[in-house]
Amino acid sequence: MKRVICILSALLLFGGLARAQVNLEEEFFSLPDSVTNSYLDSVKINIAKPNDYWMIGVYGGASAQYGFYNPDRMVRWHLQYPVYGFSVVRHFTMFGIFPNMGMEFGAQMNYEGYEFKSNGETGYRYTESGAYAAKISVPEAFFLSHFHIDIGEHFKFVAKLGLYGGYRLKIHRLLDTPYVEDEEFLKYVDAFRSYDRRLTYGVMGGFGVALMFNPFEFHLTLNGKWGWNSFWEPQYNNIGEYTPYYYRFAYPLDAGLTFGVYYQLTPRYGHTKAQLRRLAKRMVADQKNQ
Repeated sequence: MKRVICILSALLLFGGLARAQVNLEEEFFSLPDSVTNSYLDSVKINIAKPNDYWMIGVYGGASAQYGFYNPDRMVRWHLQYPVYGFSVVRHFTMFGIFPNMGMEFGAQMNYEGYEFKSNGETGYRYTESGAYAAKISVPEAFFLSHFHIDIGEHFKFVAKLGLYGGYRLKIHRLLDTPYVEDEEFLKYVDAFRSYDRRLTYGVMGGFGVALMFNPFEFHLTLNGKWGWNSFWEPQYNNIGEYTPYYYRFAYPLDAGLTFGVYYQLTPRYGHTKAQLRRLAKRMVADQKNQ
């Protein structure tokens, strides 16, 4: 008798558990008839995209000019300052997959120029129409691709590459000793000549690091610039039919160092694992509160 009672009790317990399982499945996995596939497809969930924000900032620093010449000339780095400007940066997640992309555009007051040095053996120094150096002020505008890799919550690497264009606004020449009292050369110390080119354009880029303390970012960047328009007309020194100096050119090749302060115009979301976990928790909490 006891054995029969035990068997019946076990059957009743198993049946109750099975019934409870069915009820749980109905409660948690069944949807009302009004919730159709079409309805689910129409539901929009607002999800914050990582690293999808705007920022604007100002920066300052110095630039050094070197140049690329033909005929080849002995040159030295020529420092000019201050460089200053502003830029707007738009970070975005490309294709919804790559959170390291962005674009940057802005304007700056920069410099171009050259300085020739003497030959250590002969003492001879090239001059450009009597000047061994020139300092040129150049306002520029630029448009760059902007890349970044976040390392932790407050640090990132930055790289940028793109195009620039500008106008050679002012020039100051340093005359070599034999020409300092020659009136023909003195009148062009602070003036452009007919064969000087005023427009400048080319490729520029940079690499740097940044500290981020929302909503501010602090950027230290090493920049480079390669101009595609010579300082002067290549053939300006032609003196006859048999001496076509078409090969004479001088292209800007410059470097610079700048420090900038940026303000995040919209909220920033990082893409480190810790930041994504916090973002996911907040999204779940927002869904529960709706």
